[in-house]
Amino acid sequence: MITEPEFDGGSSGLPGPEALEGAEGAGGPQGHEGYGGSARPGRRPWRWALGGALLASALWAGAWWAATPQDHRPPLRYALPLSLCDQAKLPAVGRLAERIAWDQTPRLWEHPGVDRAMCMLSTPPIDAEVPTRWLAYQAQVSMELHKRVDPAAEFGADPGGGGWGDLGRPDFRSVPGLGEQALISETEYGSGWRLTVLDGGAVFTMDVSVWSGGEGEPVSGEAAPQDPPKPDADAVQAAMIEDMHALMKALHT
Repeated sequence: MITEPEFDGGSSGLPGPEALEGAEGAGGPQGHEGYGGSARPGRRPWRWALGGALLASALWAGAWWAATPQDHRPPLRYALPLSLCDQAKLPAVGRLAERIAWDQTPRLWEHPGVDRAMCMLSTPPIDAEVPTRWLAYQAQVSMELHKRVDPAAEFGADPGGGGWGDLGRPDFRSVPGLGEQALISETEYGSGWRLTVLDGGAVFTMDVSVWSGGEGEPVSGEAAPQDPPKPDADAVQAAMIEDMHALMKALHT
């Protein structure tokens, strides 16, 4: 009678665990791991080497990311002067005022986020023996260096024009060829102008206002002095643009 191998202790023709272990030791593709077992110590060292390399790579990448600045600070192309009045002479605006020099007052503020410098200028009064009236000019120049946050998002949001209080609704227009972006405005009543320029992290602002000034009182029986003619708005704006070009060039690093 012919018997089945699995009933009489004969071989079934399939490899047993011993044979599989021998095959793995000889370079076979399967072993205990192929059947859910765990690898013996010392087996497949390349897996440990690969894991170590991946861990070292991840640690190095994390350290590099932490050491590299992750902010978006704007570029700074200008130097903050100790006295902005030393650079903001405004010769073109001064010629309109028919003055050789300005009375100047500098200001300076330094902060980790924004540095600011300001210069206030005004035409000196005319020393006249008889009552007279003239055009008085006043200017304010400021620069801001934004060291942490790019000011581009808020550039042009300030509705003020002239810089000397509520002088009416300004009318903005773009000025080409001056920084990255430049706007100039004239107040509704035509007595004040503002020029503001954005270039990287720097914001420059120039305010000019003009009014009629006078000295002395008319003598009894004499006519009051005549008011001078109003300033030429186009000439004032052209002078402001010329002086802003010169100021930015002087402070450029």
